[in-house]
Amino acid sequence: MTAADDAREARRLAAQAHQYTYGDGGDPVTGAALAAEAQVYATLALTAAMTPRDVHLETEPGVAYVYRAAWGMTPLGTYTNAEAARMHCEADAINHNPEYDTGHVFDWLGDESEPDDPYELVIGKDGVEETTDYTVTRIEVATEYDPEADA
Repeated sequence: MTAADDAREARRLAAQAHQYTYGDGGDPVTGAALAAEAQVYATLALTAAMTPRDVHLETEPGVAYVYRAAWGMTPLGTYTNAEAARMHCEADAINHNPEYDTGHVFDWLGDESEPDDPYELVIGKDGVEETTDYTVTRIEVATEYDPEADA
């Protein structure tokens, strides 16, 4: 599982724990067990998010890439890896539409042959996919100044 999968599973289990403990599930023992399992997944997601990553994903000397997460024209954040940018978009989508956290599947559409084109988040349920305005875009960043480039 990826960090995003762990975070999503933690949210799902926490929602179930709440239903069993306080909702119509009526079984606080099951609710406590689900809450404990949710904590394990949340810890795994947090550990993965805090694990140092290689900041420079160089493909040639003097070039690195960052990944911009956005909702329409609103930037959400800039990250050194695509997974973190995608996690931010998915979390923001759930925050704006809590129903996405139950039974919905997240997927990213993009063209691997055009890595600088944005990838778009789509949300599916029961075989129906819905497009969103969430995107992750790879941006080239120079790691050193090239005086000849200005000439």
